[in-house]
Amino acid sequence: MNSAHLLPAAIENTLIRLEVAGHHVCIGLSGGMDSVVLLESLVRLREALGLQLSAIHVHHGLSPNADQWTAFCQSLCEARSVPLKVSRVVVDRSRPGGVESVARDARYAAFDAVDADFLALGQHADDQAETVLHQILRGTGLKGMAGMGEIRHLREGLTLIRPLLEIPHADVEAFAKANALEWIVDESNADTAYTRNFIRHTLTPKISERFPHYRESLARTGRHAAEADEMLSALAEIDLKWDGRNAYAEALDQLPLPRQVNALYHWLQWQQVRGEQK
Repeated sequence: MNSAHLLPAAIENTLIRLEVAGHHVCIGLSGGMDSVVLLESLVRLREALGLQLSAIHVHHGLSPNADQWTAFCQSLCEARSVPLKVSRVVVDRSRPGGVESVARDARYAAFDAVDADFLALGQHADDQAETVLHQILRGTGLKGMAGMGEIRHLREGLTLIRPLLEIPHADVEAFAKANALEWIVDESNADTAYTRNFIRHTLTPKISERFPHYRESLARTGRHAAEADEMLSALAEIDLKWDGRNAYAEALDQLPLPRQVNALYHWLQWQQVRGEQK
């Protein structure tokens, strides 16, 4: 996509493909540029696609500017006649995993309570590339390497969607500037002590000098990983004679060790046992 003017059309095509038209969509609104562009785009598509819109802003309390960000999001939504829910969460800095991970868990716990058919988040193609690269550097398995999904079931009646996931950051920024949108800048985004920021500000600029199409390449790697993980999950079902409720461990006795490990890994996933991704 070469023009900011094409962005709403691209989002519209995605929403139609994901069968979102005619449903209630809640927008995860941080107040940053990406979520503001998503809000503005969905407001413009509201009538044409028969969308019922609302938004949720998660107040983490991590920044001294958090109250100002909340007020900004409230005025933004009021101007567009979009109801906004503010969810205040407590981020326990003492928990293992780091502030980024703990804040993400708190955010998704708030999202889980959203009363809508779809929850729309503003991650774009650059975010996807950074995610895949991060997972590769962590040495994660296929599920992690798959990156973020364009669509994911959160719970009964609520589906997460990422309408910007195939759109480069440059096009999101071009749309924001062309339409004189305002957004907030989280001061922590410049702190390279956070892994995501280190990747964004230090690694990917150097990578792009040698590999200018790294975003597309990493996105393709993510898709390949997702497909491979799906096939391994299907193989585990066959090997365990899984029927959705029961598995039969004795079915693994004559199988090679890698298939036994794969079956056990996916069985643990089906039981919702959390751990390091294979």
